[in-house]
Amino acid sequence: MSAFDVRAYTRDPLDLRESGTPEPPGLRKAAVDAVAYLWSVERAALDRVRDVLVTPTHADARVTAFLITWTFEQHALAERLAGVLAVNGRAVQPPPDSRQGRVRRVWDERVAPTVGAVRSNLLGADVTSGHLSAGWLDAATTGLLHRRLAHLDPRLAELSRLVHALKARHLEFFTAELDWRLSIAPAATAAPGRPGTARRVGSVTGARRHGRRAAAAWRWPGTRYVKPGPAGEVARQLLGRHGGIDEVRTLDASFAAFPGLARSHPIEAGLSALLGGSRRAPGSAGV
Repeated sequence: MSAFDVRAYTRDPLDLRESGTPEPPGLRKAAVDAVAYLWSVERAALDRVRDVLVTPTHADARVTAFLITWTFEQHALAERLAGVLAVNGRAVQPPPDSRQGRVRRVWDERVAPTVGAVRSNLLGADVTSGHLSAGWLDAATTGLLHRRLAHLDPRLAELSRLVHALKARHLEFFTAELDWRLSIAPAATAAPGRPGTARRVGSVTGARRHGRRAAAAWRWPGTRYVKPGPAGEVARQLLGRHGGIDEVRTLDASFAAFPGLARSHPIEAGLSALLGGSRRAPGSAGV
């Protein structure tokens, strides 16, 4: 199990606004549509920190320190994507909520934080494994989508490379934390790479249960509040060629390799649900 140096990470955040590469104008429409979708996803990801930090997860110093720097990097990434949209004449605005999405947003913003905080505090530290599982799936999926942007327009290759490096660091943290939490025995144990620090993490059985629940509840990024059509079209464009579905299955295999999650394949299942309305065979994830 490789350790992730949280201290080094917090001292050296990646600010994609300072890369020095100009935003490419005149992108193909499919590429601009993909960037607009990814901008809305990365921007909305910041809202989830609020829900996480009202649970026992906030008491874990490593996770909290990571999330503070992660929030900065996500903000910078969203601004960088907004810059790409601006030079290509696309208005920077979130997509409208669907009717169901409006109901979900009211619940998420007004009710869920309180209900979730009470419930998760009763459940204890095991819930952190659920948060980390969802974080892993989000980072893996968005990282894949960003990495494949250059398939839509080669002028996005440099931005794609930079964002993939950013997401790879996030995924490294989630991987190290999940591998540790899903493997350890109950009680306070030393953090990976930090032999002098003891952290109470609950039971390995509970951690695995919450990991499985998070995987079962996971949705394709950017589809909780809006109609799935635009996200589905971007997924089809990015993953429907050049071995995209094989890369999805590779990510699912990596997730299933975590202890206790062997039967999970949430990314392909999420993609199949996203494209379920298409006329293509669901068995091939619709791409």
